[in-house]
Amino acid sequence: MKYLALVPFFLVGLVVPPPGQSETVSFHVTSVEQGEAKDHCTTGKCSATRFTVEGYTQDKDASVEYVLDCVEIIANDPTPHLSVQCARVHSHNDYKIRVGADFVFFGDIPAAQQKEPYFAAYRIKSEKEVRQT
Repeated sequence: MKYLALVPFFLVGLVVPPPGQSETVSFHVTSVEQGEAKDHCTTGKCSATRFTVEGYTQDKDASVEYVLDCVEIIANDPTPHLSVQCARVHSHNDYKIRVGADFVFFGDIPAAQQKEPYFAAYRIKSEKEVRQT
């Protein structure tokens, strides 16, 4: 019960975004990095890993370059378990994504999630359009 207080915080805008407010496109991953998310889990009741993904979408006129991040949470109470999970992707691969106003979700957006682990969307840290010349 103690770790349930964390869930509503992560559900806002990160877990199961609204499907009607996004579009499906192909995304090419150019870089993947992971490291400790020191700004999360400062009480010691959980641990957090930040995944940063760079890549782009492309159509005939332009491409859009993205920097994305997602924080994965392992709750320690009552026993260590994955609470919030980020999609695993690899550099030099293409993925179908759902792009919303401030998020990217790899694959299909799941139906309402009832139990852990909750699958999180990636937050858009930056996006930049590059016109073809």
